[in-house]
Amino acid sequence: MITKTDKELTLQNLSAADWDVDQELTELASLLNRLDLPRLRIEHHQEGKHRFYIDYGESYLAGNRQFSVLRVRTLPAIVFSEQQIRALWQEGAEHPRCYAIDGQVLAADPVCKSCEQCPESIPGFGSCKPKVRLYVLPLLKQLNRPMVMALSPTSIKPWREHQLRLHRSGLPAVAVVTTFELEDLKSEEFRWARVRVGIRDIATKENLIAARAAQQSMDHLKNRIVPQDFNETGDRVGSES
Repeated sequence: MITKTDKELTLQNLSAADWDVDQELTELASLLNRLDLPRLRIEHHQEGKHRFYIDYGESYLAGNRQFSVLRVRTLPAIVFSEQQIRALWQEGAEHPRCYAIDGQVLAADPVCKSCEQCPESIPGFGSCKPKVRLYVLPLLKQLNRPMVMALSPTSIKPWREHQLRLHRSGLPAVAVVTTFELEDLKSEEFRWARVRVGIRDIATKENLIAARAAQQSMDHLKNRIVPQDFNETGDRVGSES
């Protein structure tokens, strides 16, 4: 691991060697934005104290925070794109056994040519996990950058109901400030959070311009599934559900 003191010394040495540190970091950030985005996730708590957090991914800095908890009960965001994804993923495997995006099976050796005809996609019977992958712009201070939020099966229904209300109103999802709240659910064995979806307001012109720019820069990320999409409890075959 690299300490903060090591980092500061290295940055000074780079400048002394006539490297443009800001330019190098800008180019690196541009490359990484083409590879993946920060993830909005939910921490499920057995006492019902569920909360949103951001997963920025691992770094080499000692003490650097990979996760940042959002101290808000309602998360406002502009949803600028959506995908239906699903995967049959064995626990510990590097790649999914089979997967599909927006109904198109993309695995080289699929379990079935069609998700609709695949026994692994039958709810309550099959092991293929469906999700909705949302690309969002959170409207919180210092968080107005594109992020990914994958809705689990229990949160898909509230999202679909939200979309129906928007459709009846003659509005696309990007036209409004969508709100995400955490609803506490529990059974005899588990306690978890489901996302409740609503709207706060109509999106501003500035919101729409930023969302359009984000959408145009994200297209190359949408033709693949990555491990971060399916790394929660119960997402993979053999994991605890």
